[in-house]
Amino acid sequence: IELPFRLDPDNRPYQVYDEVHGKMGLTHWEKMGDENGHTRIKFFPVTGRTHQLRLHAAHEKGLGVPIIGDRLYGLGTAPGQLKLHAMELEFTHPVTHEKMSFSKEALF
Repeated sequence: IELPFRLDPDNRPYQVYDEVHGKMGLTHWEKMGDENGHTRIKFFPVTGRTHQLRLHAAHEKGLGVPIIGDRLYGLGTAPGQLKLHAMELEFTHPVTHEKMSFSKEALF
């Protein structure tokens, strides 16, 4: 998914698709399977923009389906419902320059 988007200043923190003024976000994705009437997707963000995965899932030029529980881009109604989980994180520590890696399976 490759979509340009930007902050909507009149509706913060909502991000909007914008071909003219948006900055490009790039996400690779893979369908993992169907579970209880829902599809489990694994996202691989290439860029790291605010709300990138949420917008790429929900927008009609992306997957066209919001992430379950997403109150901004979908039908979620309460905090803690968003079914988005970082299974793996990796970065270089800014002081020690040590490569840091963390992984945790989703509990949902």
